[in-house]
Amino acid sequence: MTEKFIAMAYPASLIAYAFVQKGIAEGIFVTQMKLQKLVYFAHGYHLAIYGEPLLKDNIQAWQFGPVVPKIYQEYKLYGSRPITDTDLLMTGDSKQYSLAQLDRDAISTIDYTWEALKHISAAQLSNWTHKEESPWFKHYSPGSFDVVIPDEEIQDYFKGFLTAA
Repeated sequence: MTEKFIAMAYPASLIAYAFVQKGIAEGIFVTQMKLQKLVYFAHGYHLAIYGEPLLKDNIQAWQFGPVVPKIYQEYKLYGSRPITDTDLLMTGDSKQYSLAQLDRDAISTIDYTWEALKHISAAQLSNWTHKEESPWFKHYSPGSFDVVIPDEEIQDYFKGFLTAA
């Protein structure tokens, strides 16, 4: 009898923490803004490649692009500074998670996203998310902080983007 593999969706805090740890380990520190974009790109890539969400959390359309509010709240103490350690995450959800919880597909997604985007600035990534026809562009409403970008639209967008590349 073979076991059916069941894909998992993870708390966005865990995925963000994985990227922060990669940045610290490699000395390529991320800012809050870049962290948001890395998590968004990883989620979109995962949806497109595996057909399953990487995140349990919703992504919202904020002024500077797609945002997971929980990540914003957790990392806002760093402001726009590079995150060089996790000392300020004293009570953050990220500290409760172990990277060992991630399955191989999630690890593959995080590794792929990191390698593809680690040297691209937060501003460049933000500009990319703002392009016409992007899920953010379709859902952003100035002054609103609770407009969810549907996973189906993120998946379709990334599928189109990945097949065009």
